[in-house]
Amino acid sequence: METEKKRIGRRALISSMTAVGIGAAYSGTAFADPGLLELNSPAIPVRVLDRVYMVAGASAGARLLAGGAHGLIIYSDDAGKTWHQAKVPVSVTITDIAFATPQIGWATGSFGVVLGTKDGGLTWVKQLDGNAAITLMNNALASFTASQPPGSDAVDHATRRAHILTEQGPDKPMLCLLPISATEVFAFGTYRTAEHSTDGGTSWVDWNANIGDPTSHNIYGAAAIGGAYYLVGETSLIFRSTDGGKTFPQLAQPGQATFYGICDAGGGNILAYGVAGEMYLSSDGGKTWNAPNFTGTQNVNSVIQLGPMLLAGDAGGGVWYSLDHGQNFKLAFRNPLVAVNALQPISGLRFLIMSDIGVIPIDLSAMHG
Repeated sequence: METEKKRIGRRALISSMTAVGIGAAYSGTAFADPGLLELNSPAIPVRVLDRVYMVAGASAGARLLAGGAHGLIIYSDDAGKTWHQAKVPVSVTITDIAFATPQIGWATGSFGVVLGTKDGGLTWVKQLDGNAAITLMNNALASFTASQPPGSDAVDHATRRAHILTEQGPDKPMLCLLPISATEVFAFGTYRTAEHSTDGGTSWVDWNANIGDPTSHNIYGAAAIGGAYYLVGETSLIFRSTDGGKTFPQLAQPGQATFYGICDAGGGNILAYGVAGEMYLSSDGGKTWNAPNFTGTQNVNSVIQLGPMLLAGDAGGGVWYSLDHGQNFKLAFRNPLVAVNALQPISGLRFLIMSDIGVIPIDLSAMHG
């Protein structure tokens, strides 16, 4: 399994760097428990909201949202012209934001955090953190052990995994969300962390045993496509659930590069993307995969639908477009001074770049006439 600091990926790396930075800045109790400050301190007020390190974007109806360093979640009700800071009870790095309805949504973050909102992202409450996730994991292990025959290899692996993660503590970040409805949502993260809620996040169940990965790889991306649920992670692992999330068996493994995300590319195609420009396209629900015509070599961190095109953003500041459902990509523009962490559609050919220097609005129609 890839190590967390070497190739854990964009979102987890940001989370781990944030944790190290804050832990080194304080002594005593905070250093002994690096999650204490972040988990118990709200996001600090920020003056220039759209110039903070941003990792994630989302929409809640017509409202746009962005999230990033130090627990900052901001929202705009005028297509990104002005921004306001949401009330967030933690100061962990926000790694993903997703909504089931214009009012109900969730956000994930470092130290195992899951936040929930019922007012379209204006205010957030903590629903889960790494400490609670460890308890859920050990409770699930007890139930799993009781259901298996004595001497089971699966029980042995699960026990060793639980022991290691318990000893390491609650610092493992949540990395992505899969909202199913206003009441059902999945949250995934490092070391195959998987949590499931059917009551909007009031309570959670550890779901890692339902994923067909015996070696506990990190899960970076999730999506609902064509009636199935897909997960992607390290070493080109792709999982698909066709039973409503009860199980996530592994699909054919294209290549070895880590995937950061998976999306509906339109035209019956599914696109997985990630490290060093690696992309794979499937037109048969993930049974077989082929590499599209994409010449980028930087990490592809985000792919979205924007009007008639598919848009991809990379860590080298490149934004690429495809007009044939991901089969061929061309470079729209590149700003080598900006790392594209996420893309968020606005309307027409307008979109936002969530980057290491903040939120950047782009209008492709203005750029290309």
